[in-house]
Amino acid sequence: MKMMIKLLSTLLSAAICLSVVSLAGCDNKSGPEPRDVDFELSAERKAEMDKESNTIRVLFPGLDRSADEWRNKAVARFEQDTGKKVEYIPAGFSMADNTEKIYASIAAQNPYDGVWTANSDYPLYYVKQYTQPIGDYVDMEMLQENVWVNMTIMDEFCKFNGEYYMVVPYNFVNPFLTFYNKDLIEEYDLEDPKELYENNEWTVEKMHEMAYKAQRDLDGDGVLDVYGITSLYLNLWQSMNHTGMVTTDANGKFTLNFDDPALMRSFDYLRDATFEKDIWDNLGNTLATVTFSQGKHLFMLEPYWSIWELYTTTDTPPAFEWDVVPLPYGADNTEHYNCVSCGGMCFINGCPNPYTTATLIEYICQEDMYEQKDNEANYGQYLTEERKELKEEMIKKPFYNMSNDGLLPTIGLALLNSVMRGEDNASVVEEWRAEYTTILDGVNTEVEWPDPVDHEPYTFDFEDNADSFVLGANVKDGAISQATGDEALDGSGSMKIEFNPETNAKTINLATLSEQYRLYGYTTYKISFDYKVVGDIADDTEYFLAYYSTQSKMQRDPIYFKPESSPNGEVRHAEITFEPVADDQTIFTLLIGCKKAPGTIIIDNMKIEQIRQS
Repeated sequence: MKMMIKLLSTLLSAAICLSVVSLAGCDNKSGPEPRDVDFELSAERKAEMDKESNTIRVLFPGLDRSADEWRNKAVARFEQDTGKKVEYIPAGFSMADNTEKIYASIAAQNPYDGVWTANSDYPLYYVKQYTQPIGDYVDMEMLQENVWVNMTIMDEFCKFNGEYYMVVPYNFVNPFLTFYNKDLIEEYDLEDPKELYENNEWTVEKMHEMAYKAQRDLDGDGVLDVYGITSLYLNLWQSMNHTGMVTTDANGKFTLNFDDPALMRSFDYLRDATFEKDIWDNLGNTLATVTFSQGKHLFMLEPYWSIWELYTTTDTPPAFEWDVVPLPYGADNTEHYNCVSCGGMCFINGCPNPYTTATLIEYICQEDMYEQKDNEANYGQYLTEERKELKEEMIKKPFYNMSNDGLLPTIGLALLNSVMRGEDNASVVEEWRAEYTTILDGVNTEVEWPDPVDHEPYTFDFEDNADSFVLGANVKDGAISQATGDEALDGSGSMKIEFNPETNAKTINLATLSEQYRLYGYTTYKISFDYKVVGDIADDTEYFLAYYSTQSKMQRDPIYFKPESSPNGEVRHAEITFEPVADDQTIFTLLIGCKKAPGTIIIDNMKIEQIRQS
């Protein structure tokens, strides 16, 4: 049996959705063509935006700004029309890393403005106070009039205490579907999934039975060439049975759902697929669409956007006939709820520029409609009217078990990994009950924010304090000294760092600030300084600043910058912003490093100051 090497986190699952555009059908909605609507800001909105910063800071997990992607297009239009700038805060696929960034920015009293997120992040973002209600900032009336926002899904997943916390563009809603290879269905004389669905006989048991019959070792080498099921999502069997690991009690507190027979049955389904029948092909981080398009699977369990991803992310599009039906329904899902994911934009709690951020959100909702129309023109033959209608019907009864389960680390995938190894339900429940109960107890406890440490700016004129920095331990043939006379950038002294680039690695830690100048967690720092690089700067020359632990001797969160050359001895100026870290125990200090740099840099007038906005 294959074992799971790497389970996808909720954010990775969501980020795969984020990497493409949601192409929902919307025949039954009314509203003007998106390009026929001139995006206009009221005088009142403009006046409020004028009071705010010219730059807003946003997290787009997994989004490369250089990519020709629809949210990047929205940002470009927003920047051109408003004169404002959007700074992308580095954000990858790790929920733990991104929530730590958000928490640290709020605790540092310098919160980011917005974050692109998914319904798998709620209610986590709500109960942890990572985000705030959209309030009166977003023009919901305009968005609804133009049908640029999906209120059905917002009401289901984004509303807490009567307030909306996430704005969902109309098309960024994806029910999970069962894609099936019609050629294999006919070749192996299997029942038609569409007929089963229409006759109310499309069940998890039926899908597993068909998947098991379809598996083939065609060349006799002992390795299956045709598998029953492929998917990147291990949690789907819970959604099929309309259940999850976390629920709420009569008092609205979050609690484990381990005594629910429906949850235990979903574990039975998962164990059957991954252990007993071994019909689920674990692809790790490989896109399921790639192998399904090669004809290697009978079923693929993926979101709606995979309809056109089969033709955009694969080297060879499917050479066989395929179709879709909803995910099968478990025995306890008698009302036939459907697994539905969505994405949208939120305000970070304490958002310093809410009117500007709201305007960006509105541009994103409009751009979603632009992209919808463009892609319908390109892939309309696969987005049949039947499939569009199926999607609209499915989202009338949405369910997403990963919402509440997102309160557990990696949405409880550690527990599910035990199930797929064949462990019985009683063992699994007892293995994880205590740890998960403790976690939920913490969730139900009021959030406590740390008390950040404030200090006066550290300033260095290097007239007599060049020894505030010490040479990096990995520097060969190097020295830190005080530059005087004509070498000094300002006054009578500067700090000169010298090293031999021929005898050092491509990336080295040049100098570290003394321990007495501590950098504290939960603080945004701005570091400014004058500098001059002595020598020729290559295209790949970079310098960087980083937090540096004086205990572990490890660097953290380096910020790279491209130095300017000084062909005529010009003095340059740099300003670097350090994002906060969620750590008030480690003794951090400042580290200066470089990558493929010349051998000498002279620095002067350095200032390290805290930034707090609220």
